[in-house]
Amino acid sequence: MWTDEQLAAQGWTNEQIATYRAEEASQVVNAVTDGVIPEAINGEVALPETASPVLQETFEARIKGDIPNINSTSISAILLVAMLVLVPFSLYSISNAEGTQGPPGEIGTAGTNGSDGSSFHLVPSLDGLPACDTSLNNQIFFIAADAGFQVCQNNVWTEIDLTGQSGLNGTDGASGQNGTDGQDGANGQNGADGQDGADGQNGADGQDGANGQTSLMSTSFEAPGANCPTGGTRVVTGIDDNGNNALSTDEIDDTIFICNGENGNDGANGADGLDGADGVDGTNGSSTTTMMVARLSVAPAYLGCGGVGQLLQQGLDDGSGNGIAQNGILESGEIISSSLICTTFVVNQVEDLNPGATGSNPADFVTINSTLYFTANNGTANGIWSMNASGNISLEYSGSALGLRAIGSQLMFSGQGLSLDVEPYVYDISNGTAWQIADIFPGASGSFAGEFTLIGTTVFFSARDSAGVYDLWAYDTVNFTVWKQVANIQPTGLIAVNSDLYFSAGPNNGNVELWKHETATNATFMVKDINPGLLSSSPQHLALMGTTIYMSANAGTTYGTELYAYETTNNSTWLAADIRPGFAGSSPSELVILGTRIYLQATSGSFFEMWAYETTNNSFWEVTNIQSTSGLGGPTELTVRGYTVFFAADDGTTGEELWAHHSINETTWQVIDLNPGSGGLIYKVHAHEGNVYFSGDDGVEGIELWRLIFSRTVSFV
Repeated sequence: MWTDEQLAAQGWTNEQIATYRAEEASQVVNAVTDGVIPEAINGEVALPETASPVLQETFEARIKGDIPNINSTSISAILLVAMLVLVPFSLYSISNAEGTQGPPGEIGTAGTNGSDGSSFHLVPSLDGLPACDTSLNNQIFFIAADAGFQVCQNNVWTEIDLTGQSGLNGTDGASGQNGTDGQDGANGQNGADGQDGADGQNGADGQDGANGQTSLMSTSFEAPGANCPTGGTRVVTGIDDNGNNALSTDEIDDTIFICNGENGNDGANGADGLDGADGVDGTNGSSTTTMMVARLSVAPAYLGCGGVGQLLQQGLDDGSGNGIAQNGILESGEIISSSLICTTFVVNQVEDLNPGATGSNPADFVTINSTLYFTANNGTANGIWSMNASGNISLEYSGSALGLRAIGSQLMFSGQGLSLDVEPYVYDISNGTAWQIADIFPGASGSFAGEFTLIGTTVFFSARDSAGVYDLWAYDTVNFTVWKQVANIQPTGLIAVNSDLYFSAGPNNGNVELWKHETATNATFMVKDINPGLLSSSPQHLALMGTTIYMSANAGTTYGTELYAYETTNNSTWLAADIRPGFAGSSPSELVILGTRIYLQATSGSFFEMWAYETTNNSFWEVTNIQSTSGLGGPTELTVRGYTVFFAADDGTTGEELWAHHSINETTWQVIDLNPGSGGLIYKVHAHEGNVYFSGDDGVEGIELWRLIFSRTVSFV
């Protein structure tokens, strides 16, 4: 006899097992009704092990004769009870049967087994239930996640409540043993303190501590480069260990860079021919809320420094205090720190190289590392001199030297030998040797080489190999070869832009325009015909800002010679500033770069003054008013140091002296009256190691080397 578990193990469903048990019970009842007694074991009726207790009792009573006259109707009732017990899941089928069940029919022939089915299913969660439709009517699903059942009826899933009636309360258990004692409670609070005792006598004063060292801050202009792509301010701080009120290199503890925001890219210009309209400026770049911004202004008089100090204020561009975040401007609410910078200087003569009234006439200042090189004549030797970081002056090379230029770690110049032939020379500062690289124009005159410009390992320069006609030449610093790059083009204003060389040139004294030598292809050609036709634009005074060349040029229009710009990345040219409207032009010269501005000498009509051009908004204005009042020499020798432009000028009263203009507070002043009345004959101004050097005449010792030594005191306010 198969048990329910064995049938289930063979794949039977609960419904199939219940049906099977009902049929089995019917066979047993029919046997009893027909007088057939099931097989007796040990004198007892042997019913199936799975028969219900009610059915067992019924059959036992029937055998013992306790239930007389059992008719078919009674047997049917017993069978119905057995089926209700064995098939609980078929209650709704029985309750829906129509009419009274008739007597059982004859046992039919067993049919073939149907395919396995199931009205009971397992799904992991409610989300796994399929759609409840007629195909699933009365199907039961077990929900594993909820440990509950859902039945599909009338196209709706309904939860089956399997909770039975509450059982009777159990009897109380026996009393437990006493628990262990609890832990001691926390200590009570301390009582109030007693009154303080009387103060003891004061001890003796300790010795005074040593004076603290002064903390200093120093700022300087940071040129465009690796630290600040668009330039900015270098701020160094440290302790003044030696007490000289200045930060030396070994005293600097920290360095930060306050960089200018980047400008957006310019729009493309129109095609060549008649110049197209300038493209629209790109959107300016913005800072971030964590970017440090600064503001440098003239310090209010009440802070000291005689009203000429500087106030450096710094903060984050985060919009604090109702400011505007990320606008690149330091506003009042964003200020974190303010420093008062008082700058003083002294002017002294470096050395009287040629004692007496003649002077040594220092010129051609260049800097390599921390050493200043220049040409001078001490009355005995004419040559190249040097001044090291300690201020010691030495004669490096004895001989004529013109147009001195720094080429890497070497110096190049036009030298003159015993034959009076002026040719290109190299001086190696590492071993103190000098040599002529080539005799380009043999004879008593020479090639008069100049404008030495280094690109990679090649030096380009202008020189002639016949009278009056200059060529573009090149010198390889590795294998020492010299060659003519392009003949008869009169190159001037040589300037390196990345790996290319730009210059002004005109073949055979013809149309002088802007040229380029492209080192990647070794090609040399006119890059821009600013003044198309036979007439020249004659570019001069080339100055580089980023990838843009600014210059003096004449486009052949009604503008005359004005400030023009050429962008090397897209071959575009435009009029930057029309300082003197009309055909005459302003004749710009002395171009120098300070941040995003260009300072230059120009005239708006009658007088030459210093002008400024701001590249970020294309504005320009007159900076000085010196020649217009004196009628004498306008600003020359323009030289940038930090935020200040130093220059020589004659105001008509003190003669030609050293002047300065501060680009932040727009103030202009005379630095020193070196030779009152007659003027100091200032020229060749040069910034070196944070100080300013120049040639000047004090009226006693002739033209000698002078310097401005700056010192600063910085205090937080």
